[in-house]
Amino acid sequence: MNIDRIKHEIARLKQSPSTYDSTEGIGIVRFIVRCPFGAAKVLDNAKYILMIVANNSFGDWPDDSEWNRLLPKWFVDACAPSPSQEEAERWLKMWKCLSPHEQAEAEIKRDWSLDNWLYWMKPENRQWIWWDGEVVPYSDHVIVAVEVDCWPFPWGALRWLFKVCGASEVTADFFKDKSSLGVISYAKSLDNLK
Repeated sequence: MNIDRIKHEIARLKQSPSTYDSTEGIGIVRFIVRCPFGAAKVLDNAKYILMIVANNSFGDWPDDSEWNRLLPKWFVDACAPSPSQEEAERWLKMWKCLSPHEQAEAEIKRDWSLDNWLYWMKPENRQWIWWDGEVVPYSDHVIVAVEVDCWPFPWGALRWLFKVCGASEVTADFFKDKSSLGVISYAKSLDNLK
């Protein structure tokens, strides 16, 4: 991810893109984020964390102790401790014995360590960038759109971000090419989520 894309992400975190903005990736993926304890707060917290990451993505990537200082305590405390080499190998061995469906479920349920999450948030590792987010009116849902560089793409770090911010579930909705980017109009059409 280049510097200009990070600058665009910062701008979109501050203000939703206009209908005339174009993506630089291959398209948009939308997510439905269920937030039973306050969708607006979850969205605000996620954007706040992403802004911290984006603002610290220029130049040298901060070390772990610096990230512990930069990120809010509630976020750092919600992350799992970094596993030892033995614990990581034991988990991987167990995971390899699972069916593909069970592997996916295990990944969803597993808490992320801060260093693992930060690895996937580094500009050179991240395959997505914030596009937009909107609370679905009269519901406990948020619709989030991210611009992606490839399909499929790793989005576990995005799921973990929203989980720590208070979401109970994050589901990929569908892939949209560059021709249809309206998150807000899509969110308004989700009457079945009320």
